[in-house]
Amino acid sequence: MKFLSKLISQLLIASMIFLPFSAQAGMIATDQVVASAAAQANRAKIADFVARADVQKQMETLGLTTANAQDRVAALTDEEVQRIAGKIDSAPAGASGTGTAWVVAAVIAIAVLVYIYWK
Repeated sequence: MKFLSKLISQLLIASMIFLPFSAQAGMIATDQVVASAAAQANRAKIADFVARADVQKQMETLGLTTANAQDRVAALTDEEVQRIAGKIDSAPAGASGTGTAWVVAAVIAIAVLVYIYWK
């Protein structure tokens, strides 16, 4: 028994010496994390757009099934996803409206300040 434990311990020591450990750690840049999160958010936005009933109806009239459209969305590159998500936001029916509300509020505030200043 002592011989077996001595043999096993020698084999373990030899394997730790001669077999390389390859552990790799590195820093992840903030811009990489932000880009990844933005890409995931844009993919979710496109998937939600494709899941809408009116969009599915339009796709069916064009001969595209919902499953096929979802597969195509999954196959898009990050640049294509970013471009399409930007088009969804700029479209009147797909826009969120909060950006437009802020712009209108800013224009009204500037107009009031100019009116007060010149009065």
